[in-house]
Amino acid sequence: MIDPMKISNIQSPKINPTQMRPAQPTTVSNEISGKSFRDVLAETVSEVQHLQNEADTTIKKLVAGEIKDVTEAMVAVEQADMAFQTMMTVRNKVLNAYQEIMRMQV
Repeated sequence: MIDPMKISNIQSPKINPTQMRPAQPTTVSNEISGKSFRDVLAETVSEVQHLQNEADTTIKKLVAGEIKDVTEAMVAVEQADMAFQTMMTVRNKVLNAYQEIMRMQV
């Protein structure tokens, strides 16, 4: 019977370094690689604005009685909120990076 408390029973996997493959770089799709950071940022802001407009429209429909299900309005509001929070987090990270670069000694 094997004693589970003995460390000598544990066998390490046999790895041959010559058989290991180097990590393959991930390829960026042509759709993203051709866009500038400014374009990606502008598209993201417009998408957040679209989600906020959609949430506003859904709330107006709920108040007008066109929508009977409250969950549809709540989902639209939460989607807009999450998109806005994500955009603000990215904005804060970009500003922090910019400030860090500006503090660097040349």
